[in-house]
Amino acid sequence: MNDTLYHYIDPGFSHTQVGNYTLLLLLNAQSFELAVMHGQKLMVWRKAAPLAEITQPGEVQEVLSFSFHDIITGISTPYFTLVPQTLFEKDQVTEVARYLDVQPTDTVFAQVLDANNQVVFKTQEALTLAAGKFDLQKVTFGSAGWILAIEANMPSNYSLYVNLHATTFDIAYFRHGKLHLYNTFEFTHEDELAYYNAFVCQQLKLDMSLTTVILSGEILAGDNRYHNILSNFFKTVELNTISVAELPASLPNHQLLALTSLSLCASLADA
Repeated sequence: MNDTLYHYIDPGFSHTQVGNYTLLLLLNAQSFELAVMHGQKLMVWRKAAPLAEITQPGEVQEVLSFSFHDIITGISTPYFTLVPQTLFEKDQVTEVARYLDVQPTDTVFAQVLDANNQVVFKTQEALTLAAGKFDLQKVTFGSAGWILAIEANMPSNYSLYVNLHATTFDIAYFRHGKLHLYNTFEFTHEDELAYYNAFVCQQLKLDMSLTTVILSGEILAGDNRYHNILSNFFKTVELNTISVAELPASLPNHQLLALTSLSLCASLADA
């Protein structure tokens, strides 16, 4: 393994123990990142890399070809819809998917998101091919683990949870501990992030002066752009401190949350 391509490799990582490890992959249309876990302990964290590397010869194939105990592939996509469990019928998936404008080369997945919701989502051909290198039956909605992690930590009625990607962000709001709203927005500037957060508050009739925004995802150390602009409108802005993995103190937990929380989706992927 080329150490320069990885954020972290645990000193105890062993090629001979990969049969006891779980590979977590988080894919989007442009890139992917990976983590290797031994139980809840992080063993390897791979820097974000172009999606094409998954299907092309290269260094990462050394890790991807290991015989892991389990592999869970999360796919982040803006093409989805949520359906309450009480209303969901398997024979209606095709009808629900029509709202996603499914094309002949797209693949549609329908699965449990949490205790109260199903999610129907589509992936375009490049993502399907990348995920298909492994078991498509192990594909899970990319934000499922992130949502489960927040739900397990008693989310406040006065908090918005935001997970940032390079050009999109996910936003979730929980009421009485249950997911009340989840959506994904595209953005190119922090002004747009503030606008969409304010828009969500307006739709939910939340008082922004009483609402905290809790951030995770692609926020580098010392990058205060999002904090600075959101602080002008909201009560407080914080980094997400929820952790589902054993991490060294030197690693940014908020950047790893969506990836490592895929481990919570093992039962969903098997469903």
